[in-house]
Amino acid sequence: MTTDILIKPCAPTNPAFAKAWQRGLEVLQPTAAELEHGLELHRNLTICESYGFLPQIWSERAMASYRCAGDGLSYVDFQRRQSYLRAADCAQSPETREMFLAALRQAGVHGLVLPVNDYGESITDALVRIAAYRHLCLELSDSLFQTTKADEIEAARANGSTGLIFSLTGLPLFGAGEMTDPNALLDWVETWHGMGVRFMHLGYNRRSVFADGCGERNDGGLSELGYDLITRMNEVGMIVDVPHSSRRTLLEAVEASNAPVIASHIGCQAIFDGARCKSDEEIKAIASTGGYVGIYSIPSLLGDDGDLNLMLRHVAHALRVVGPEHVVISTDLGHNPGPPQPLPQKLPGSWRRVAAAGRHKFKPEGRTSLEHFGGSLAWTNKPLITVGLVKMGLSDEAIAQIHFGNLKRVLNAVAA
Repeated sequence: MTTDILIKPCAPTNPAFAKAWQRGLEVLQPTAAELEHGLELHRNLTICESYGFLPQIWSERAMASYRCAGDGLSYVDFQRRQSYLRAADCAQSPETREMFLAALRQAGVHGLVLPVNDYGESITDALVRIAAYRHLCLELSDSLFQTTKADEIEAARANGSTGLIFSLTGLPLFGAGEMTDPNALLDWVETWHGMGVRFMHLGYNRRSVFADGCGERNDGGLSELGYDLITRMNEVGMIVDVPHSSRRTLLEAVEASNAPVIASHIGCQAIFDGARCKSDEEIKAIASTGGYVGIYSIPSLLGDDGDLNLMLRHVAHALRVVGPEHVVISTDLGHNPGPPQPLPQKLPGSWRRVAAAGRHKFKPEGRTSLEHFGGSLAWTNKPLITVGLVKMGLSDEAIAQIHFGNLKRVLNAVAA
């Protein structure tokens, strides 16, 4: 693998990405000049995915574990095992390694803010996933590394690698049989920071002991424990992230934090009145702290016919509200081609009951679309987002801010 190829994305030669690329061009319809300038700009700028996922390539071990239902593991332990294998085993074989790196090359990303847990998971779950990503970084040390520093992401563009900055989707919880006092969770903030976590959500769609989420009917905002959490995060240098927060939670967090607050992956309510879309008031409040809002690429959360053009409409609205100094791209996606061979369609009966019990009732608005699976919003089409920004008439300097400059500013402001 050469550095030249890694940092110079272009029309894909790999058939795995060609269909999505063609769909992106059909939706975007750039002129030849816009396409040429956008791709050249993407090659020359530092590109950071401000919230998203690494490519997930199925390994033989992950498929074998799924087929045999984890060799008698409980549902929770099986999910934990799968989580580790899906992350760490991307480097298991020459084939999985090459497909993983090919997706990174095609997207042309030099940095990635990477969530290392799912909301509601235990401390053990988060530690297992961090271990998996650390393992992957060691296996692919020439191409992938963990970092907490903006200047190391800038250096990654020159040396042909990708830096990962860890993010938590809410504070991990104590597991079964462990202490349940939520105040004790606050003591873990410094520990997570010590493991390289630099971003954390205050909560998710539903109510938690810290704050209300965007899926709550009655908006109670921050709890007293939530105020304490923000204080701890400010003290250690961890960035407060409110993408899933309710309106009141967001506005109270802005007032409570003495450092920039971000909403890493959202849409604009003025374009689509979805639960995860923020109002102009909320977007301006984020900007007033020196923070930024990131626009996601999930079709159902962008609107009924979510595609690349609709995503760019959300970006354009955010830019009108707060300017290029406070807007980033955060797809909330990764390249996930699915298993190369069919997997069982059904889990054991007891597992299905556990899975259903753990599924909350909050449903995002908008219809299901496949534009992010082989469509215009595919993660590997990230260079076409740059082309779209060019088509919008943005200056090269503004596009540079959106792709990395704003994240760099916030990282440096909060660094402790």
